[in-house]
Amino acid sequence: MSWLRPGSLARRHVVSIEDHLYHTVEMVGSIANIASDLIPCLTACAVDAPGPDTTRAVASLLDRHDALQVAARADPADLEPDHRRRFVRIEEAQLADLSSFARTIASLLLPGGVLVQDIHLSTLAFVSRDRWWESIYAAATVRGMYADRPPAVRFLSNKRGYSATFGRDLMDAGFDPRDVMDKADLEATVVPAIARDVRERFPLLLEVPSSQSPAVTPVGDDDASRGEIDAALDLIEWNVAGRVELGGRLLSSPVVFRAGSQEGSTWQALIDDRFRAGEGVPVLDVGMRLAAAGAERAEASNLAARHIHALRARLNTPGAIITANHAYRLDERLSVGRVRRR
Repeated sequence: MSWLRPGSLARRHVVSIEDHLYHTVEMVGSIANIASDLIPCLTACAVDAPGPDTTRAVASLLDRHDALQVAARADPADLEPDHRRRFVRIEEAQLADLSSFARTIASLLLPGGVLVQDIHLSTLAFVSRDRWWESIYAAATVRGMYADRPPAVRFLSNKRGYSATFGRDLMDAGFDPRDVMDKADLEATVVPAIARDVRERFPLLLEVPSSQSPAVTPVGDDDASRGEIDAALDLIEWNVAGRVELGGRLLSSPVVFRAGSQEGSTWQALIDDRFRAGEGVPVLDVGMRLAAAGAERAEASNLAARHIHALRARLNTPGAIITANHAYRLDERLSVGRVRRR
């Protein structure tokens, strides 16, 4: 799954939709100020008209926030190569009707994510100026595309008066009019609400090794999310239910270890070594942990060898655990991760 690779073009946990880029800049700035950990989880979508001003605004956003993803009506050729990797071009045809627009937004959002939408999207030609709030049906359509894991929807507005039918239309579309938030309260109300939605909908954190500190991604606590993660990485340490579990595509099925399991401890040591970019788990350390007090080095080494043989037997690729320089380590080509609760 591309969303597991930080910095890649992918569906994200939060999609924010505005009609003008200056509103988008305000939203992203507020998120960066008080919930900066959400920036790598965000696609800021602006349906403003294309042109030099739009291109400059997009470039500025991508330059200031190096983990942000932006969707807008600009030409990627006008952006720097690094910016293009985090930019989604919106074509005119994708804004032609409600169905096309909803499909475009749905393609940017992770199942079960958070959709934040300005109710008054004045740049959408298919929404009547006299009934501007009917953009809510775009959000309702997006929600319907995720029957199993529908997104949370947060509407924004800076208007003080609505048509008499506005509340009824919202309720008919399955929304509560009281949940429409004031755009003037971005940092006091809106961003905290978005952050709370993400925490509730993605209560686990997936860590994967990177060249600097581990990359951290919020993930869901459900069978579908777990299946996606296990299918995306070779080995996963799950530590979310008071016990260690091992998953990943190198196993024919996940393994649950009881508390204090020697095998579970060795898997954890191997994965921790990978996160540290270490030189491996010393054979003697593994053997002494397994051996009785006072055991000789030769006995400990033999115990370690038999122990690692049992670990290798669980894998579809036994050579994934390497012995080198009197230490065990995971093959550097393996993709690994670990999942924990927040």
